[in-house]
Amino acid sequence: MTLSVDPHGAANDRPRLVLIEDDENVRRSMTMFLRARGYQIDTYRNGTEFLMMRGQHGGDCLLIDYKMPRVDGLEVIKRLRARNDRTPAIMITGFYSETLRQKALSNGFMDVVEKPTRPDALVKTIQDTLN
Repeated sequence: MTLSVDPHGAANDRPRLVLIEDDENVRRSMTMFLRARGYQIDTYRNGTEFLMMRGQHGGDCLLIDYKMPRVDGLEVIKRLRARNDRTPAIMITGFYSETLRQKALSNGFMDVVEKPTRPDALVKTIQDTLN
């Protein structure tokens, strides 16, 4: 887990999540919900924006949407794993199928969560992934 410092200089040991989601409404609502549950969260509008950071995200867990323009969630995780970035990652998708789940797991995701997400199920998946 990353130990960060808040703007006032106090240590902060809350887990830092990185959310990569192209739907602004989903991104906003998930961010508000997860912050209310005590998580720090950084957001990116798409996989391309995230990958431009060259892997310097500093997150404890990645939440990556599957269907995004240009670079989908599977491609994001493939590129991260090729860079030896082993940050735990959860795929979020509105296009769930057992085939997609198997593809996600075989490419390095820890789990797959279906959209619309059930808040308590999402938190449990995040906690399980972090532990």
